[in-house]
Amino acid sequence: MLAVLLILSTVDANPTMTLWHAWRGAERRALEATLADLAPQVRAVAMPFDGFSEKLSAALSHRQGPDLFVYPHDRLGQWLAEGALFALDTPKTSLQSEALAALRADDRLYGLPLATKAYVLYGRRGSEPLPIDLLPPKQRLRPLIAASLNSYYEAFPWLAAQPFDDRGKPALNSAAHRLGLNRLKALIEASVLSKGLDAAQARAAFLRGQVPYLVDGPWAFAELSEKVEDLTIQALPMVGGKRARPFATVEAVFVSAHSPVARAAARVATALVSDASALRRATLAKQVVPNVTIWPELSAKAPELGALAAAQRGAIPLPTTPAMRGLWGPAKDAITAVLRQGRPATEALAQASARLAHLLAPLPPPAAALPWIVVICLLSFGALLVVWRRARAFQPAADLPDKRTLALFLGPGIAALTLLVATPILTGVVMSFFAHEQAAWHLVGWANYISIVQADGLGITHPLSFWFTLFITVVWTALNVALHVALGVGLALVLHQPGLRFSRFFRVLLILPWAIPNYVTALAWRGLFDQQIGAVNALITAFGGSGLAWWDSALTAFAANLTTNVWLGFPFMMVVALGALAGLPEDQIEAARIDGAGALMRLRFVILPQLLPAMIPAMLLGTIWTFNAFNVIYLVSGGDPAHSTDILVSEAYRWAF
Repeated sequence: MLAVLLILSTVDANPTMTLWHAWRGAERRALEATLADLAPQVRAVAMPFDGFSEKLSAALSHRQGPDLFVYPHDRLGQWLAEGALFALDTPKTSLQSEALAALRADDRLYGLPLATKAYVLYGRRGSEPLPIDLLPPKQRLRPLIAASLNSYYEAFPWLAAQPFDDRGKPALNSAAHRLGLNRLKALIEASVLSKGLDAAQARAAFLRGQVPYLVDGPWAFAELSEKVEDLTIQALPMVGGKRARPFATVEAVFVSAHSPVARAAARVATALVSDASALRRATLAKQVVPNVTIWPELSAKAPELGALAAAQRGAIPLPTTPAMRGLWGPAKDAITAVLRQGRPATEALAQASARLAHLLAPLPPPAAALPWIVVICLLSFGALLVVWRRARAFQPAADLPDKRTLALFLGPGIAALTLLVATPILTGVVMSFFAHEQAAWHLVGWANYISIVQADGLGITHPLSFWFTLFITVVWTALNVALHVALGVGLALVLHQPGLRFSRFFRVLLILPWAIPNYVTALAWRGLFDQQIGAVNALITAFGGSGLAWWDSALTAFAANLTTNVWLGFPFMMVVALGALAGLPEDQIEAARIDGAGALMRLRFVILPQLLPAMIPAMLLGTIWTFNAFNVIYLVSGGDPAHSTDILVSEAYRWAF
């Protein structure tokens, strides 16, 4: 503790600093308590985990953001390429060599390790013993191991394949990956591993006793130890004669190179990895800390930490090359295609490799700037000339004020629209003609548009192709608007019937789906369609069917999205139709009835033609809203499987962020 205080005493005038992190629960409390004691001038900001990496990278690329931040080491290569990290001195504290090696580049240290994390195998004492080797798998009635397999990080331990070859090139489409995916599929089909569970569902299945073993990380230990008295911790099992080896992440504290107090921040970082700080975090948050000198003391005080550390030995540090960032998406798509859609591993990996090559392709060459400057100047001059000529030719009507008074009243509104609407749109248009890499921009002209239209390296039938997504968007919009109008008008006709009992109650009830915020409704429908606990599958099972894996098929995932958006959209059409029906002249309907027109004839030739003027604007609004229905796609299917249910706006979001 004295050494830590001496370190911090050299911080010049204790400048105020900011530290960003995404820790929660006990980890957050331990970090904040440590900072309160050792560095009260540091303000810790807990960021939401979702989107933290994007926000952090965006801030660093603009030379802004925190002085220090806590993050896994896997983006080290990207941040070094952007010049965003401040080099640090090796602390005198004895830290695990493997953890320090993961944070070195060009013989310099760019982060200090706080904790190491990798998947381990949790179980219960007295559970059925694991086989010595999971291969060849034996058919089981219920899963043996609950594990989430929805990403490359989660599936990696079972693949026994490396993401890069000896030359550092991506090796997705390799024989090892093909073999690993097929073996993983066999383990799932034999119910050795669970299928279709996310991390929370896998943990819940283990806690309920539905599976004897769980694959999870040290971050789950606090919750599991509270709820399972006889918890055991061990390394991942053998698969094909080899121990399953997960990725290891080193959560480290980094110092921004753009911080005006980088040297003072570096001394704070050194204090955070001291033995005293590590002992507090290990004791309070059950973190596996890399401080070698305190391991004997920790093992005596908390044997479970020793078990966690032992179970993580042999884990493979996440590669820090910038290419790793582009590998996650294509690898996840290949895993989804094989495990959930039943496609051959060869085909899925070839497609994923093509997409990865597209993502890692060099940026388009710079375009000549002079022609573009000339065109922009001519367009700007032409626009100003048109505005000037129209302004001079404009003569206000006799009952309107003069030009100066009109300009005085309209000017603030026009300025606000220009600032809030026109400026962001024009900025986006201008940016589309540039390419961005390592915080630098260069003009590429039409190259981005040509790449999108040609679907470079993907083919027009690939789910990430612009043309495929456009087709899905058009079908999505057409079906939704048609169902919105049909249901809305149909319900309005029913509710407009004279003498209908409880009509006001039904009107209020049917408006509720539209009144409730759509993101709340979308999340509710996501839960209803859940394969494991969803009410929709429960109803199907109750009537003798078998539950569907809604997100494994493009057709069923699209149907789930469609159902959700129809539920959200029909009340608006119903309200508009009810308003129009209230204004219909009853004498025309009565005259048609007297002339012998039946209900269908009156509907076709009297009611619907007079509803049309009110419904056309509503349909136009519905088309615009549905075309841009980001919330429903993003929150319900998430674009699954493999982006095949994305529409243009959700796909644009994925490419941008």
